[in-house]
Amino acid sequence: MAKNHLRYLKGFRWVVVILSVVLVLGGTLSLVGLLPASIWRGLDLFLTKMTEIFGFAAVFLILFRMIWMLMKKSKVPNVGWLFSIWQFLKKRHVLFGWIVAAAGTAHSLYFLIFIPNDMDGVYSGLIAFAVMIAMVIFGYKLNLKERTHRSVRVLHTFLGIAFIIGLLYHMADLH
Repeated sequence: MAKNHLRYLKGFRWVVVILSVVLVLGGTLSLVGLLPASIWRGLDLFLTKMTEIFGFAAVFLILFRMIWMLMKKSKVPNVGWLFSIWQFLKKRHVLFGWIVAAAGTAHSLYFLIFIPNDMDGVYSGLIAFAVMIAMVIFGYKLNLKERTHRSVRVLHTFLGIAFIIGLLYHMADLH
């Protein structure tokens, strides 16, 4: 059963990647006047939500692990559900990360192609995007399953926290 759920999520990753490519290509065609620009706004909003949802899910792994370890050490009863959530997030962390990278990149490219008249929010988004790129690079190194120094994992974790803070700031900056 869990394998089927993971297969569906991996399929969803490809949907996000394909939609990201469609958004960037369609946005570029709109820029040169071959397609109407208004149709891409809804797709960008969908990919923005995917970035938010899966970004938070990937980073909540840290929070749930800390809470689980604290509860385990304290021998708090009836917290097996917390371990289940942590295991769910842990098994899908890399998948969530790639979904965030695809959707976030498409969203960023879309707004770089269609730079809005109001530049508020663009700069905070570019900073969050730069942090995300660095986080992806270190995460990719971790995912190679080679021996990696503990500092790589710590840096990836730190960048994940910084990315979520940057994403929250970017969201607040726009509203």
